[in-house]
This record gives sequence, structure tokens and C-alpha cells, in this order.
Amino acid sequence: MGKRADGLSVSRPLSIHVDELVRRLSTRTATIGIIGLGYVGLPLAVEFATVFPKVLGFDINAERVVLLNSGRSHIRDVPEERVAELIGNERFECSSDFSRLPECDAVIICVPTPLGIGNLPDLTCIFDAAEQVAGALRSGQLVVLESTTYPGTTEEALVPILERSNLRLDRDFLAAFSPERIDPGRDLPLRRIPKVIGGCSERSTAVARVLYDAIFEETRVVSSARAAETVKLLENTFRLVNIGFINEFARLCRQLNIDSGEVIAAASTKPFGFMPFQPGPGVGGHCIPLDPHYLAWESKRQGFTSRFIELAEDVNSQMPGYVVDLIAAALNESRKSLRDARILVIGVAYKKNIDDTRRSPAVAVIDRLRMRGAVVSYHDPFVAELDGRHNDWPEWRPRVIVPYERRSNDRSNGADSLRRRRVDTLESVPLDPSHVARADCVVILTDHDAVDYHTILENASLIVDTRQAITPERAAATSATVFAL
Repeated sequence: MGKRADGLSVSRPLSIHVDELVRRLSTRTATIGIIGLGYVGLPLAVEFATVFPKVLGFDINAERVVLLNSGRSHIRDVPEERVAELIGNERFECSSDFSRLPECDAVIICVPTPLGIGNLPDLTCIFDAAEQVAGALRSGQLVVLESTTYPGTTEEALVPILERSNLRLDRDFLAAFSPERIDPGRDLPLRRIPKVIGGCSERSTAVARVLYDAIFEETRVVSSARAAETVKLLENTFRLVNIGFINEFARLCRQLNIDSGEVIAAASTKPFGFMPFQPGPGVGGHCIPLDPHYLAWESKRQGFTSRFIELAEDVNSQMPGYVVDLIAAALNESRKSLRDARILVIGVAYKKNIDDTRRSPAVAVIDRLRMRGAVVSYHDPFVAELDGRHNDWPEWRPRVIVPYERRSNDRSNGADSLRRRRVDTLESVPLDPSHVARADCVVILTDHDAVDYHTILENASLIVDTRQAITPERAAATSATVFAL
């Protein structure tokens, strides 16, 4: 089988439309379309708009489209000044009009792939986006899926929908999968994260690589779209399993009266054969709690049971409840009850230095604290408002919630509203000495760098630290009692 200079197979003649696509991508004159302008799509759109003359962003959220077209950003990691510059020089434009898809030479799908009832994959957003693309598909387009999904989705679901247009893969259009690797809060430019690419055909892979070579410093080609889909699932399942293990290890260390942080730090000095993971109140975000379920679901379809995945998920899902038990035990040591205790939570984002609360274990901890009668407030420098109605923990499906009845021994008139589950909104309180001193217990659930730990150490009487934020040096300098996970 021969190869052209650009790496494409010449076993069959390429259509003139695909030749033109390769030329436009290679010369950076193509128009790039991005469907879904969330945590994955918007950073990608901004990177492409830096290199290509026109990027069209599509989103069904009309408010988001208006916001972006006004030069503002809804994602902390994407600076508003960069969005405003690209919008101002007309390199980036957002729309809810999917009839404009034919203007794009390459279309990249970056839509959510949540879990449905029973933790089953929900590909509704992919199917909806695919239908929009199929309705506007023209010859000479490349369609790339970046949304996390189970192996085989691109070839078995996306391509058949696209071919309803009477256009054919490899003859008229190309298709590939390339897993997103966004890590919010990490100071690592997107272009420096190696990009994995797997096409539904040899020529699809080659053209997709031309596309991504334009903005990524390194691209890695795998043999198929199925392999690329599995890469993302392996990455996040690896993290889920290791976090599950280290959480279980931390619980064991507490039973043995051993500082798990000290042990992990010492083990990390080994220059080979060990990779440190840190314990915490659970896993959050829209990758680690979800992606392994896609792999487990596919394994069941193949008659295979993924025991490590199921065990890790079980351990991690129990951590919010374990943290609440730890808080209750810490209060008990101070001769206080969890019921009616004032709890100040530090950090509600699912990881440090970001504003994302999707499936945050902090929300689950707050809910369980309220169930047991605690009065909860929180401080987070990045999350001004926390709305429990929008949380997507799987056991929190929307349903009618009856508020707890007001009790005569409540400490304040507002205690009842603070105890209602999942239906109200909390606002971040200032981290001042008075708030800290009034708390019966300060609970660190997210260790943001911007948190004033000095104020906590100076004024708290009891601290439960689930993130190793209170180092031994800090603990030695405070009169507060510190319970570490």
C-alpha cells in the first residue's frame, strides 16, 4: 500500500473534497467548528482560534452563547481578555444555529456524557450533536468526537448517524476520536498536553493528525478510534482505582494510629516503582466519578466483570459518610454532639484552585452533616454560591423534599433553612476570625492555595483536615485540635 507525502493512503483515490480539506488544514486556512463550549470545548476553541482564521463555537445554551460573544468567559481557566480579543478580531464566534455547520471544514464534538439511572452511560448529547452534524454534513468535512464514551461509540454510533446523510466515510467525509485531557486548575497549557488520535479509517487518522498538529506540541496516533476511546477510560480508571486504594489505606492508618501523610511522603522518596496519590473526602468532577462506569459497562457487555473498578467506586463513594463519622468522633472528643454543631466547611469545589463543583464530595458531606442535625456554612474563594438543586450525585435524583420541622432548641431562627436537603442555596461566608471562632469544627474539604490557613490556625478550636492541608509544622503552631484523614 503506497503513501502520499502527507502520510495518507493511496490505496483508493481521495476525493477532491478531502484533498482540499487537507490543504486548508495544512495551510491553517480552514474553519474549525466546536460543538459544546463547556470545560472541554471552550479551551479547545480558544487554542484553535489562535492558529486558524475562524472558529465557530456551537452551544444549545443561548445564555452561554451571548456571554461568550460579548467577550466574557464562564470558565476560570480561560481568561476573559483572551476570549474578548478573539471575539473582537472575529477569529472566534459562537452560535446556536447549527445550520451554519457547513461553513466548517472540521467539526469537533465536545458535549457532556453523563451517567443515567443505574450508572448506565447516557449518550443523548452525543446522539443529538451527531444528528445536527448529519443534517448539515457536506463532502470534505472531518468530524472528531472528544466526549468520553465507551469503546466503539465513534464507529458504531457516530458514523452510522452521519451516513444517514447519504455521504460515506472515507469517500465523502472522515471521522475520528481524540480524548480530551483537560485538567482544570493545573498550570499546564493545553498545547503541551500530548494529544491522542485514533481514526475510523487510515485516512481519517492522518487528516485528524494534521488538524491537531496545528495546536498541540505532540500528537500520538493509535490504531483505531476504539483504541483512542479506551485510552481515556484507562487514564481515569487508573486514577479512580489508586485513589480508592489510598483512601482505604488512610482509613487503615487511622485505625493503626499512624499518620498516612507521613507514610505517603516517605514512600514518595523511592525513585522507581511508586506513584503518590493522596487521600481525600471522595472523588468529584466530570471524569473520574463517571468514566470508569463506561469501561465497566462495556466490560459487562463483553461478559467480563471489572472487580477493581467496582471496588474502587465502592470505597470512594463511602468516603463522604466516613468523613462525617470522623467529624462526629472529633466533636465527641471535645464533648460536643454533631447535632446542632456549627460546622464551617473550607472548600466546596471538587479539587483545589478551581470553581467546579460537579459531583463534588464536599456537597455530599454537607448533605450528610445536615441529615444529622448540624448547622453548616462554608467558605470557598472560588465558589460564591452553592446550589444543591444542581448537583448530580447519582443518588440525588430530583424528587420532592420535605423540609425538616423547626425544633425549639435550634440555635437560630434560620437553622431550619440550613438543614433542608438538596433544595436550597448556600453562599460562601468570609473567612474572618469571628466565623472561624464561632465554629464548633472547621472541616477542610478542598485545600485551595488561596485559603487563609493562618486565620484558621489562629482561631479554630477543632479542625478536621481531609486534604493534608495542615502540615505537621502548621499543626505544631496552633492550639487547635487537628484530626487528619
